[in-house]
Amino acid sequence: MELIAIDGLAGTGKSTLARALAERLGLDYLDTGATFRMMALAMLRSNVRLEDEDEIMRVVDSVDISYEKGKSMVNGVDVTDAIRDEKVSSAASKIAVHPRLRERLLNWQRSWVASHGASVVEGRDTTSAVFPDAAVKVYLEADAKVRAARRSEATVATIAERDKRDSERKVAPLIRVPEAVEIDTTRLSRSEVENLVIDLWERHRSKE
Repeated sequence: MELIAIDGLAGTGKSTLARALAERLGLDYLDTGATFRMMALAMLRSNVRLEDEDEIMRVVDSVDISYEKGKSMVNGVDVTDAIRDEKVSSAASKIAVHPRLRERLLNWQRSWVASHGASVVEGRDTTSAVFPDAAVKVYLEADAKVRAARRSEATVATIAERDKRDSERKVAPLIRVPEAVEIDTTRLSRSEVENLVIDLWERHRSKE
């Protein structure tokens, strides 16, 4: 599958890297985490109990999401900035544990790629569960203090809590698959990380 799939912990720079790669390589870009954030925002605005999957699924059909060129839309309204709020991030992690919701969004994500072709896709479990056949797989790591600093509303404690929830959920937990190239972004510049992944992509393309 002609994809660069970027996985890893919160705050490691997945979105920044994916957007930059898409621009430099002329590829489409999908933030799978944005689909959960959009759904989480819709649930928060509907006052849905985030631990109640049945209640969530009753609301899902009334929520229309779209993602194009980095812009997130919920029911026709641009929520690109709104979904970056830390409360929405936390809610997205909480609803991500629900199997039926995950399946619904996984199908949406795969349909998006099927219609867009070669792309850069990022998000937790992207390399393991969503696109296991991606041509290039990358797993980003970074020190927890650095990751918290990158998110102005986050603390080391909230980052650690999210890591634990994402890694220990029963359905599609966050893991590093053996074939993914691990990159620690703690002390690397953005351009250094980009160049490492572009090199992986170019090596893949040269084999075709």
